[in-house]
Amino acid sequence: MEKKAIREIIFTGKVLYREGLVNSHAGNISVRVGDSILITRTGAMLGYLTERDIVKVPVYRESERDREASSELVVHRAVYRKTDYTAVIHAHPVNGVVLSFLVENSFTPVDNEGRLFLGEVPVLSPNLPSGSQELAEAVSEFFKNSGKNVVLIKKHGSFVAHNSLNYALKLTSDLEFCSKVYITLKGSGYEL
Repeated sequence: MEKKAIREIIFTGKVLYREGLVNSHAGNISVRVGDSILITRTGAMLGYLTERDIVKVPVYRESERDREASSELVVHRAVYRKTDYTAVIHAHPVNGVVLSFLVENSFTPVDNEGRLFLGEVPVLSPNLPSGSQELAEAVSEFFKNSGKNVVLIKKHGSFVAHNSLNYALKLTSDLEFCSKVYITLKGSGYEL
């Protein structure tokens, strides 16, 4: 199970990078396997991951290996502690980040696929957005209580949680596409 999860994380990192959903050393990916989390190493280049870039840490306690893991481990761990999700992707999709500056609390995609697969996308605005306990609490509570899989963090990026890493990747890609359509239409003067 772990070997398969590691292969999926490596594949997902390549796609995120090739699709421009993360820049060279940004973003992180994790999969829950039992009471463990497999998560990308801090500073890893998602487009070029190897098995050495995946760190195994416990879900329910801190460990020595925590410092090797992504700085967003606190968020991933909180999501796994509070939900039944088994995969989390944190990305920095350019159009999604831009959109987070333009809307207040949420946005609803204007394209049909976006409405079907994403619906309304909330935008959270924690004071400490990167790798903080405040962000971990905001994101994990959101996923616990909303029944949704996608959230934007104002001025920062997206978190997607699901029970399939591949589907979380799809939703991350959908978010970027819908954000680009929204921004392009808004810039053209189209009434949204």
